[in-house]
Order: sequence, then structure tokens, then C-alpha cells
Amino acid sequence: MMIMLLLPVQFAVAEQSPEAMLKQAANQMIDALRAHDSELREDPKKLYALVDELLVPHVDMAVVSRLVLGRYWRTASPEQRRRFIAEFKAMLIRFYSSALLEYADFHFRFYPPRMRKGAHRAVIRSEIMRSGGPPHTVNYSVVLRNGEWKVYDVTIDGVSVVTTYRSSFAEEIRHAGLDKLLDKMADWNRKGDSPLESGGTAG
Repeated sequence: MMIMLLLPVQFAVAEQSPEAMLKQAANQMIDALRAHDSELREDPKKLYALVDELLVPHVDMAVVSRLVLGRYWRTASPEQRRRFIAEFKAMLIRFYSSALLEYADFHFRFYPPRMRKGAHRAVIRSEIMRSGGPPHTVNYSVVLRNGEWKVYDVTIDGVSVVTTYRSSFAEEIRHAGLDKLLDKMADWNRKGDSPLESGGTAG
């Protein structure tokens, strides 16, 4: 989960290439973190608010949530969908925040996507490099919505964030149902915990 923090902070006009937008956003985010490192470490709530303000609006949460729930999204009620989006968003904010503080010394290399002119979807390849360690390969799946490129999945060293969550959540839903999962997500958010951070599945 550590690299899913590299989501767009500010998208420019849609005509700008998606990799250029990601590069600009990553640099802006790192500049903000380095300028306020001590303050953000002392008060995690300020970092959560920063992530919520700068990153989350540029994630297509409805699409991400639908992909994560998979077939269970189709049978979920409108209220269950609303609850899932809200709780999942809160979980992602914590993931982004902890990763941002832990990996504030990295830098990025983005590669132009292979996409047809006028395409509304793309996969942006990148590498994240940190002194003293091997690079991480990170691919961003983005979609053009109302003139803005938005992220709907991130693949880290070959592992899809959406697929990982979908597997974990599907096990819980099969075992106890969607409402039980929603209750557990709310509990994880209250406690600042999650099944994935601890290396296991819901249970």
C-alpha cells in the first residue's frame, strides 16, 4: 500500500498528458510534505486533511468502490454503496498518509503512455526510486472524466490495489455479508486499523 500515495494533487487542463499531470502532482505533494514535515508528524489529523483535500478529489472513488466490491456492488443497496464509499475513502486516506510520511525521500520517473489520440483511458508507467533500495514499479490506471484525468487503480510491483482489496473484502462478505463488512470497516477506521496493514484478511 505504501506507494498508492502518488495520486494527482492538481490536474491541469485535459489536453495535458496524464503522465505530465502525475509528475507535476507528485512534485507538488512532496514539496508540501517537506515544507511541513514536523507539523504533519506531530498531528496526523492535519496530514489526513491534506490528503483529503489534495488527493482524494482526483481519485474516482465511485469507480474504485465498484471495482473493489465487484459482483457485490450490483446487489448492494444505495445506502450500502454510500457507506462503502465513505468508509473505503477513510481507509485510503490513512494508507496514503502513513506512506507519505514513511517514504518522503523518494523521487519519480514517469513514462509516456502508449495510447491512441483521443483515448479516455490510459495506464501510466512509473518508477519510484529511493536511496539505498531498489526502485518500485508503479502503474496508474486513469480515466478521463469531465475534462479531468482520475485514478481508478494503482499497480505496485505487479500487484493491483483494487484486486488486493477485492480479494480481502470478498472473503469477509462471503463469510458474514456486506453489512458486517461495513461495520468492520467503520470499526477499523475508528481504531486506525485495517486487515491489510496487519498482513491478513478481514476476520
